[in-house]
Amino acid sequence: MSSTRPELGWWMWGLVAFAVVVALSLAVTAPADVTLGIAEHQAAATAARVGEIHAQWHAGGVRPLAIFAMFGDLVFIAIYGWGSWIAGRSFLPMGGIVRIIGAVVAASAVVFVLTDYTETLLQLVQLLRDEGSDQLAGIAATARPVKVAAWVVTFLGVIAAWLIRRFAAPTA
Repeated sequence: MSSTRPELGWWMWGLVAFAVVVALSLAVTAPADVTLGIAEHQAAATAARVGEIHAQWHAGGVRPLAIFAMFGDLVFIAIYGWGSWIAGRSFLPMGGIVRIIGAVVAASAVVFVLTDYTETLLQLVQLLRDEGSDQLAGIAATARPVKVAAWVVTFLGVIAAWLIRRFAAPTA
């Protein structure tokens, strides 16, 4: 393996941003009368379901927090997506399986950014309008599983490539 070190700084900052966004999302459901959170909004595939979630957020007084959480998600997507892209690309010169994993991570980073921005922006439009849309909710809900899969690939891929590089026998 090459002595080149992987570039993981932005990826790690992306994980910090992820923790902040998760905390904000959990805060939305902190009031006892709010049982539907950001994850349910992401999965809501109809205007009626989005409207039900918005009504609960209004009643619980957490709509402003939900808006803030979604803007926070946009920042997270940028940091984590960029970090995953850089990390994946930094594994390319290392050769072998690490190179392949790096390429998959970099490609998955692009898919993650495109699908998560699609999902989050469509959610945010509905939230700011305070009105659900079957079309927007449907597209957002369709993008969600692809986004999740791409995130898992970037997360596990970076860890796997780092571990393989770190613990592989040195070449002569």
